[in-house]
Amino acid sequence: MLNKRATPVCTRNNINNYGNKLLSCKRSQTSEAMTWIVATLIIIVLLGISIYAASFLSKLKIINYEKEKRSQDLVMEESLFAYFLIQDSSVQEKVFENFKKMSQEEKFYSDFNSKFQQIKFNLNKK
Repeated sequence: MLNKRATPVCTRNNINNYGNKLLSCKRSQTSEAMTWIVATLIIIVLLGISIYAASFLSKLKIINYEKEKRSQDLVMEESLFAYFLIQDSSVQEKVFENFKKMSQEEKFYSDFNSKFQQIKFNLNKK
């Protein structure tokens, strides 16, 4: 007598009762497993290709800032914009002294005084 419970096709009781379903059940499990294995391998291959491409492109674009002269100093420009946003005059004086010190030590790539005047003019700061 068969059990009236709702059980999956591939249980031991059903396999014992229906011998032909054993082969069918194994085939379906194998095909499902193969699908996941192939999908996983495709993802691993695509990930490997993207990592290799990224490392190859990073080796092509190496910038040596010591040898290459820069026309603009982005760090100095951002620092000067932040300087002009400071509301407290005592803090602003301390920051300006640090800028002068860095300018004398030649930490900036471009001329500090000309860039300071240019940004000051552009922001209409007096």
